Amino acid sequence: MHFDEVLKTLGELGHYQRTRLFLICLVSIVCAFHAMNMVFVGANPKKKCQVPYVNLSSASGAKNVTLDHWASYLRRADEDACGIYNPDEVYNSVSNGSYTFQELSSGETNVSFSKVSCSNWEFSREVYGDTIVTQFYLVCDSAWLRSTSKTLYFFGRLLGAVVFGQLSDIFGRRPMFFAGLLMLLIVGCVAAASPSMFVFIPFYILQGAAQTGLFLVAYTMCTELVGPSYRVLAGFLIQGFYSIGYMALSGVAYLIYDWRYIEVAITLPVVLFAAYLCILPESIRWLLSKGREEEAKEIIKKVAETNKVSITEDMLEDLRSPSEKQKEAVDDRKYTFVDLFRPFRMLILSLNVWFNWLVNAMVYYGLALGTDNLGGDPYINFMIAGAVEIPAYIMCVLCLNRVGRKKPLTITMIFGGVSCIASAFVPSDLVALKVTLAMLGKFGITASYAIIYLMAAEVFPTVVRNIGMGISSMSARIGGMLAPQILDLGAVWGPLPLLLFGVLSAVAGSLALLLPETNGRPLPQTIEDVTHPEKLKHRDDMTLDIRLNEKEKQNI
Repeated sequence: MHFDEVLKTLGELGHYQRTRLFLICLVSIVCAFHAMNMVFVGANPKKKCQVPYVNLSSASGAKNVTLDHWASYLRRADEDACGIYNPDEVYNSVSNGSYTFQELSSGETNVSFSKVSCSNWEFSREVYGDTIVTQFYLVCDSAWLRSTSKTLYFFGRLLGAVVFGQLSDIFGRRPMFFAGLLMLLIVGCVAAASPSMFVFIPFYILQGAAQTGLFLVAYTMCTELVGPSYRVLAGFLIQGFYSIGYMALSGVAYLIYDWRYIEVAITLPVVLFAAYLCILPESIRWLLSKGREEEAKEIIKKVAETNKVSITEDMLEDLRSPSEKQKEAVDDRKYTFVDLFRPFRMLILSLNVWFNWLVNAMVYYGLALGTDNLGGDPYINFMIAGAVEIPAYIMCVLCLNRVGRKKPLTITMIFGGVSCIASAFVPSDLVALKVTLAMLGKFGITASYAIIYLMAAEVFPTVVRNIGMGISSMSARIGGMLAPQILDLGAVWGPLPLLLFGVLSAVAGSLALLLPETNGRPLPQTIEDVTHPEKLKHRDDMTLDIRLNEKEKQNI
């Protein structure tokens, strides 16, 4: 008997599942803290080059000149605050009577001075407190370390997805869940105490790995906990809690103001989840997949007791792991990633899906990390960016079963893209309009990201679904790695990042029209099902009921 049949007796979303689902979803709040903390930990406040002190009283041409006026003139050398006029040259010119300071500052002379690089800076504390930028001077020649650390963080997320996905399939969901919590606690605290960027970056990479690994395992536990009718709802629910953490981070950063204490504040709550050791059991589905029926039966009895339903011994006895014969049938032919590139129709489908994943991740994280570039209050902008995700998820839950996947994916991506393009060309003084359009773009890309999650699992045939989803996940991580680099292009031309995000979203959304509609259709089993879709018969009971094998779930 299939476990889903047993769940119908136990209750697909009974009291036992509801309480555990809620507890697991709370973990995603902490995951969101660590996924988005670089917005505030790595914030780049306004800066001024620190000008060395000089005694102006002995300079005949600088009488009644304040040090502020003196410093302001020297800083004219570089609007990016990376250099100043050589103080010795300027001082000599006004002390020997060649010029007065008033003549120099008014521009009445043709004299030119050499520039010297800044070695110290004064940072504004009007919006942000201490950040890694102010602490480690990640400006001018060292500015690349700021964006590089973000890119490497997403590389860590890629590692976390691969490592935790494989290990949770081998050792179980529960051990890797708590391993992720412990790892996040350790690397988060060490990162907060980092004395330099070269210590911070390795632990920040590990933080990305721990955060992603923990979230993926928690996501899998949620979807495996409930029955087929509630599986997609459970997936959207944990993402909804992620959005709550997204919004809450804005308040945490606003109140704490120092990057080290922000790191500690978002990391220490992990200790509270130690109580889950007494509450969360291993996934029943994973136990059954490993042939550990007796352990699974004990948990099923606990579920039945909590949900106040009775389950017969006959039903328990019918629970079996897949037979060796079934396994042999599945493994009869070994498929590789090469099979995703042939025939031509399979190649086009694969590239289309992967491009959509890459663009969705790139734009999603680009908009999330770039809220401080929109103008206005960055804390409010960030909170709104998190808030728009909740209605986006609600819309997906309500419409995907009725409208399908392809049209909503195309519409939301093009809508998000057009909103980003429009926001790019709004004058900087119209802050409210610029932020509104960018947040509409965030709404669209959040919805499309959720849809492509679901749709990708449905378009790849069973024989290569695990491989296809794995490469999809890698594509998303690459998109995340590119996002900080694209944001840096704003230094070349302000509207460029939003313009690129918008154009790529619109292109990817248009290409999504070439993908097959999967709503209400059976999952393709073979590559032939993809190349000859007419052979797949329509079946209503497949709607929002996607049953992935254990490894496939890890790669989503």
